[in-house]
Amino acid sequence: MIMNEAFSDLSVINPIETNEDYMPYIRGLTKNTVKGNLFVSIFGAGTCNSEFEVLTGNSMAFLPSGSIGYTQFVKDSMPNLVQVLKAQGYTGNIALHPYLADGWNRPTVYSLFGFERFLSQDDFENPEMIRKYISDEEDFNKIISLYEENREEESENPFFLFTVTMQNHGGFSKDYGNLEKEIEITDEALKDDEAEQYLSLIKKSDDAFKKLVKYFKKVEEPTLIVMWGDHQPSVHDEFYQKLYGKDMSTLTVEELQKKYQVPFIIWANYDIEETQVEAMSANYLGAYLLEMAGLQMTPYQRYLLDLSKMLPVINAVGYIGDDGNYYEQGEDSDYSDYIANYKILQYNNVIDYENRYDSFFGADNLVD
Repeated sequence: MIMNEAFSDLSVINPIETNEDYMPYIRGLTKNTVKGNLFVSIFGAGTCNSEFEVLTGNSMAFLPSGSIGYTQFVKDSMPNLVQVLKAQGYTGNIALHPYLADGWNRPTVYSLFGFERFLSQDDFENPEMIRKYISDEEDFNKIISLYEENREEESENPFFLFTVTMQNHGGFSKDYGNLEKEIEITDEALKDDEAEQYLSLIKKSDDAFKKLVKYFKKVEEPTLIVMWGDHQPSVHDEFYQKLYGKDMSTLTVEELQKKYQVPFIIWANYDIEETQVEAMSANYLGAYLLEMAGLQMTPYQRYLLDLSKMLPVINAVGYIGDDGNYYEQGEDSDYSDYIANYKILQYNNVIDYENRYDSFFGADNLVD
């Protein structure tokens, strides 16, 4: 699992003309591939909130505005995807982040989540740097080396790794000698130095993902790779206003949700049904992935998977119903009772954890 820092396609807001495609490999990848639009609860910062949603199935929509999931709400062992995989024999169970280890309370959270190892920038030897951060290619090379190391020790049991990349982190105003501006915006009305640096970084991520897939195509062991972005980048506000073509204060909830939309891609080195997912929020991704892999899940994850068919998107901005309509958070609708039920369940899971209904949330009672 790869949560790629600020990985997004800004053309979801409106088309952007560039000298070349900044995501050619991922756009062209179709065989044994699921692609979709993932709706997150953050814009420009707050990376760990997207981690929190994906790994736990909980939504930032039900926590106070401005909350940080990892620092404020993970106080004890919290049911999550890692525990579910470990219960089904997965080994490795590594968290990898090629930057400072102590950000967002990760050492504590990863331990409580059940990760067995947490590797940070100190575990890389003379890594390739892009700007001042370890590159995605270097991070993906580390994935390969950790996988190979695990296979030497655990030849039969499956392997799990979760990484949060760093290459595309903001800001984008400073020029660096180790990053060529490969992508240029050719529409003069949208010309923006920060946006061009950002899109050039996305091209680097696309190149790195291509090399990672190329490696695992040759691996006989059935393998799934999922990659998504944590949020869109915080480039100039003026750029976003020009991209929208209207005053940001006048955006409808549907238009605003485009700022919280990032791509996700799931690729397999074996036959899977090729699918395009138009809309899914980050809190559902873990359960969706378990179903794709043919694995068991907690009753809570099964509940989320069923709920996603009625409410494909629930995030801090609002929600999208199966009627195709966009709603603001708290807006009354035919879906209000379902959202209220989800909120109650999450309260028991996250806030009232001392009285948590463990057989519903935990990994000791997995279901098909």
